[in-house]
Amino acid sequence: MPAPQHSTIQLSPSSQIFVDNRATTLGAWVIAGFFDAILLGVVLCQTSSFFKSYRNQSGIGRHYRWLVLVVVFLCVLKTSQAIGIVWVQNVHDFANPDVAQTLVAKAWYQVSAPTMTGIIAVIVQSFFTMRFYMLLRNLWACIPIVISMMLSFAGVCLSLNSIVIGDAKAKVMWLLVHLVCTFCTDFMITVGTCLALRNRNSGGLASTASLINRLLRLVFESAIPPTIAAGIDLIMTQTLGQKHLLWHLVFNFALSKLYAISLLYTLNCINEYRKTQAMSGGLSSSGSRGVSHGRSVKRGDVELGNLRKTEQVFVQTQIVTHISPSQGSIEVITFF
Repeated sequence: MPAPQHSTIQLSPSSQIFVDNRATTLGAWVIAGFFDAILLGVVLCQTSSFFKSYRNQSGIGRHYRWLVLVVVFLCVLKTSQAIGIVWVQNVHDFANPDVAQTLVAKAWYQVSAPTMTGIIAVIVQSFFTMRFYMLLRNLWACIPIVISMMLSFAGVCLSLNSIVIGDAKAKVMWLLVHLVCTFCTDFMITVGTCLALRNRNSGGLASTASLINRLLRLVFESAIPPTIAAGIDLIMTQTLGQKHLLWHLVFNFALSKLYAISLLYTLNCINEYRKTQAMSGGLSSSGSRGVSHGRSVKRGDVELGNLRKTEQVFVQTQIVTHISPSQGSIEVITFF
């Protein structure tokens, strides 16, 4: 068997650099697509769980099904994009590095990869911002979050435009704006929701305090993964240098799926809690805004049942609590 010999193909200097650094120029896209595909499996499993436990709801909840369908469709599209990028680079243009090296700056399906992540991020962040508003009922507290979210989306769109026109300096600047604002949006939603829940936990009711503590855990469980991924993505873009910059795509690709997982995890927790409360038979009547319309009846669209009254208290008191086990609204109304 003859000994292997080096290729005799003559490469241009830029193509030679591209081939010599293939662990970054090609490997980063492969690893990013690999993790993206794995996380898509998690998204699809959670989507299946959502539709199995979903029941018709009133108010804003009736739109959650369409929200999930849109996010899942975008996740599948993003994974298809990742597969297409890897296929073209490593199969279609395997023996043509002169073309493969230009795809990162010219191919529309490749330069738009961060934009797809930005679209999914802004949809999920809008959902959690809405839940934060329903909890706090303070429009002014939501304005900084909305501004940061819009700046993040504008940054990723302008970064895409900078790539198309070949302005590398502007691309780096707008990508930085996008990543900083994405992290700030996640941070403000998480911290704001936790503080709002803590402020609500001041009535001294054991049942309410227990449920609020449960919600705080849910907030951290759903918000921490995308927030950490966004932070690492930001750090990598500023510390890796031009030679290894593409490795930030591993976290950027994963970030889109982590947002979807965060959304689906929250909605599945809501559905599971409603199912548990419906089976226990201790639900209270409530309107779409959490206001009681009468005596307690069994309904499956309310997340918290009646609190039991102590037999030794001779003042007749009815407490109706409406709570959404996400970053949702909590309203406690007491009748004497």
